[in-house]
Amino acid sequence: MKNKAPRRSCGHVFHTNPTMFVLVTFAPKPGAANYVRVSCYPTPEGDAMLTYLSPFDAWIEAAYDSRPGKPCRVVDASTFDPREMVSNLGGQLNVGLHLGWAACDGELLAKASGDLVGYMALQTLAVAATGMEDIEFTLDARNRKHIDLCHEKAGLFAYSESLAESMTWGEQRLDQEVALAMQNVPARCEASSADINQIAVYDLEGKQWHFVALTDLKMDSASFS
Repeated sequence: MKNKAPRRSCGHVFHTNPTMFVLVTFAPKPGAANYVRVSCYPTPEGDAMLTYLSPFDAWIEAAYDSRPGKPCRVVDASTFDPREMVSNLGGQLNVGLHLGWAACDGELLAKASGDLVGYMALQTLAVAATGMEDIEFTLDARNRKHIDLCHEKAGLFAYSESLAESMTWGEQRLDQEVALAMQNVPARCEASSADINQIAVYDLEGKQWHFVALTDLKMDSASFS
């Protein structure tokens, strides 16, 4: 069925509350030069779109996910059209909210590919056929609490203020901050689930990593990407 025009004047069919970011790579098709693929991870409910509240966190992920000839870009989630994903999943959109990264004894873990291992909270949105032109995703109270808990356990009580400031940064500042963060904690390859005993979050104000014991984060909806 041919898609109708978006209902909102912004021209987007997808909107998030609060603002969220996703990672995309261009995958042009005949007649669709701007076609992109969004970064996802598998879940029992089907593939889930990776999303980030912090542009800084998304920038770190993009640095590791990029490949020669296939750079990974960070974009506002509202600029991505998820209708193909929704159709493929029978009318639902799985959203994986980034909470932090898997770690072991103070070191970040990475897959054999070099990608970091994210700690994600899953939320699923049912989308009716009549709502495909105006898809609105609102982060639920449970996952807002998950975000707060991660940063509370890490001692980052000024997280909201740091997040607001990072929203104003341009690409050069984000590149600089990411480079500094990754100088401090090198990733470890060949991670396995048995190695994970911490979740790492980064303190934008103090310019240092904090590690939270996995046992302190009791989250039924969370999993690793």
